[in-house]
Amino acid sequence: MKTKIKKLLFEYTRNSRITTKELGKRIGSSQQSASYILNILKKKKMIESSTPIVDAVKFGFVNVLVGINFIKTDQEIEKEVIDELKTINSISGIEECKEGVDLLIDYITPNLSAFNKIHLEIIDRFSNKLRAVFVYPVIVNHEYFKNYLVRKYDYTDIILFGDRELVEISKDETRILSELIKNPEKKLIDIVEFSSIPIKSVINIKRYLEKRSIIRGYTSILNNIKLAINREIILLKFFGEGIREIDKFSDYSKYNKNIIKFQKLIGEYQVCIVVESLDEINIIKEIRENFPIDNYRIMKSEKIHKKIYLPIDE
Repeated sequence: MKTKIKKLLFEYTRNSRITTKELGKRIGSSQQSASYILNILKKKKMIESSTPIVDAVKFGFVNVLVGINFIKTDQEIEKEVIDELKTINSISGIEECKEGVDLLIDYITPNLSAFNKIHLEIIDRFSNKLRAVFVYPVIVNHEYFKNYLVRKYDYTDIILFGDRELVEISKDETRILSELIKNPEKKLIDIVEFSSIPIKSVINIKRYLEKRSIIRGYTSILNNIKLAINREIILLKFFGEGIREIDKFSDYSKYNKNIIKFQKLIGEYQVCIVVESLDEINIIKEIRENFPIDNYRIMKSEKIHKKIYLPIDE
């Protein structure tokens, strides 16, 4: 992958609302060149979608990670199931894997009781097609930028689903937030035309949502296959006496250029990390050499079919 493309992907996943003028500056190119490369990457579906990073805990939601296997491997059945799962509002993420598990599903629901009801309904609906492998509520989620794409790293730590600080937002604020979730790259003037809210109010509401850390940023979803990006999701179980090492491991994750997500879980495994690289991934050996790992599960990603951070009512 060319250096300029790697820089552009880094900047665009760090802020998908960046202007092409600023994008050009950051990748050392003209606005026209940056715009051309960006459009080509979108046209070829190397950049598939964008989404605002919304901290759903602000609205009282919880996050649950679920592993799913197909009972019978059949491409038509798999596509049918994935397409239907994509329409379920409470499912915020669907990732297809080629090893370790067939699907990784992220739920965002008002509480665990609501999750349990929705999840059981799905399992019952697809009882002859799906089997749940594991269910892990997420305590906290740390997201990092794709530092493996560049030489100058940005170690920003975006923390989601941490301490609950609930907020209430107005009807207009809800409308603007919904529009940004549906189309994060939508120009504010277009939101004005759709919502009939004055431009000054739209600008102020967007700033307010960002200032209150409801919107933590704007990112994009990449087609890892087309970009030759290797991606693994690794579950880690620490030895009993090594629980105190989890905080040290959190620091290790933050400053490791290939780790783009660190989660604390409730269940058999206490930690989940997401690792990406342009080379073969061999991080588990290093982790086991430096931390007291009792057990681990590696899931090799194939494709991200859905990723949002907050369910929205259509």
